Amino acid sequence: MNKQSKLEEGKVWSVIASLAIPTVIITMVMVVYNMADVFFIGKTGDVNMINAISVCMPIFPIIQAFGTLIGAGGCTAISVALGEKNLEKSKKISSFCFYFCVVAGLAMTIVLSVFTEPIMSLLGASESYKEYGMLYLRFLALGCPVMMFSNGFVNIMRADGSMKEPMIANLSGTIVNIILDPIFILGFDMGVAGAAIATVLGNVLATVILLKLLRGKKYFLSLSPKKLELSYDTALHPMALGFPIASGTILMSFSYMVLNNLLLTIDANAQGAFGIGRSIMLLSTMTQLGICMGVQPAVSYNYGRGDGKRVREFVLKATMACVIFGLAIAFICIVGRDAILRAFIDDIAIMGYGRKIIFGCFITAPIYAIYQSAVTFLQATDSAKWSAIITVLRQGIILIPAMIILNMYWGFDGIVYCFAVVDVIGAFIGVIVLWKRLKKI
Repeated sequence: MNKQSKLEEGKVWSVIASLAIPTVIITMVMVVYNMADVFFIGKTGDVNMINAISVCMPIFPIIQAFGTLIGAGGCTAISVALGEKNLEKSKKISSFCFYFCVVAGLAMTIVLSVFTEPIMSLLGASESYKEYGMLYLRFLALGCPVMMFSNGFVNIMRADGSMKEPMIANLSGTIVNIILDPIFILGFDMGVAGAAIATVLGNVLATVILLKLLRGKKYFLSLSPKKLELSYDTALHPMALGFPIASGTILMSFSYMVLNNLLLTIDANAQGAFGIGRSIMLLSTMTQLGICMGVQPAVSYNYGRGDGKRVREFVLKATMACVIFGLAIAFICIVGRDAILRAFIDDIAIMGYGRKIIFGCFITAPIYAIYQSAVTFLQATDSAKWSAIITVLRQGIILIPAMIILNMYWGFDGIVYCFAVVDVIGAFIGVIVLWKRLKKI
């Protein structure tokens, strides 16, 4: 059975496993990739470096968001085009996605390099560690084009149900990053600069591998400028499909900027604790995202061929898998939070804040799974508008006021538990909209 026949006729749980497991591995690689800098910087014992890396974290998802914009959107649009047997349209979409990464990446490099100091102030950096943060951002800025490309095309290469190739590229880049981190940070005593350089070099390797692997996808993908077409179907529509996930990432980054500024009024160590807590929380959110994005090509493909019953079955069972995982990871991380925190840094102040952060963030992990499924599968069934609305509501319109208001009344505890509040609200709205959408397919 070939890949497309498997999407059409294969047993649903079997297809979910074959698609989701490699994607989850990829997202776990991304988690390790995001945790590596914080982990090895923590081994220096310098709390100021930890705080600097933590405050800079919102920048990294913004860079990734541009890759996700064309990666998630391009993957969906290309999957639908393949379901329609329109290979020429697929090639035009992939060509646009490539050149978008190049232009957007260079623009981001310029912005981060020129406006480093005001960006650090906007992020809520304290004077005690601002120089560390500026050094980290300047080196990270150099890798923006390759970071956007690797993040985007890892998703696009999954459009036909392929999982092995993007997994190879992601694993290779991350392994190099993890190997170089202790060498640069601890061995060469480069600190935060070493962390940024290792990150960039890992993405360079992933990009080189992806470019080589793309040659085997020529039947439906193209990087040729001759295929570049700035039309609605090949440019604006893929971006519209990717906008909900990308906007959610950007809004969450902006929310974390607000969070950093609120925490600065409490204690700079609270910023470092949230940085570690966010890294740990990625174990849950990124795995759930990986399950949903892994199944997304099957949902989009069957939506493109008009098989509503199969679409609903994929969505329901993938959501069940996300919820079950959320329950398991929440139990493990809440029970073992002291040991997990100590693995990063054995600092009394940071661990005190960290215990509350992990409990508050993980307690609604199963509920977050429902929200993530709703956003991803609305986008996968060509309902980008509702996916975007739900994302904007949860990540910005509800979250930011909730942080500010709950901080006014309950201080640090209010900030911690506001994430649980928005998870419940986001899931409630998402499940209603998704259910109505699935009934119409």
